[in-house]
Amino acid sequence: MVDTDTMMNEMGGAFMVAWLAGGVGDLGGALVLAAAWMAIGGAHILPMITWCHIMTGDLADGDAWQDNGSRLIAQVIGAVLAVVLITEGESSAVVAPEMWGVDDMWGPLGLIAGGALLWTVYDRCDAWVTAFVVLALGTMVGGASGMASNIMGDGGDIAAMASHWVLDGVMVGIGAMASVKISEM
Repeated sequence: MVDTDTMMNEMGGAFMVAWLAGGVGDLGGALVLAAAWMAIGGAHILPMITWCHIMTGDLADGDAWQDNGSRLIAQVIGAVLAVVLITEGESSAVVAPEMWGVDDMWGPLGLIAGGALLWTVYDRCDAWVTAFVVLALGTMVGGASGMASNIMGDGGDIAAMASHWVLDGVMVGIGAMASVKISEM
């Protein structure tokens, strides 16, 4: 029987690494991967780890093959979701449905995903690990400096800045709430 918690962890971990590290082969990518492994305990996250589990285990064990095969599928699904989000659907045939009524749904979806990832790490790891995820997500949400700059009269549109600041925060909060609800399921 397929363990849905394991599959959700694999999908979430693969999404996190694909979305935050984006194939980065440097210390930043390694730190994101470390944070993902710490936050999502028991997940292999990377297909190469799953394949190592397959090849170092009992190759005649059908249950192990089913478990690891399911992990591989979940990892691919998680990474595909991240790539679709990163590329705003450009590299796939995924088209935003007309019923959303939003010209650009990728920004809000990115904020929701970022909130889910951030809260998952924050809720499950030490603060120093969360700091790396915050740095990785830093460009997503307008920080206090943009609001402060507008308040101090830099000539920007303070109403537009405030509405984006609030809405971006709400989207990130929705993502955090989703991460809690998913882990409760």
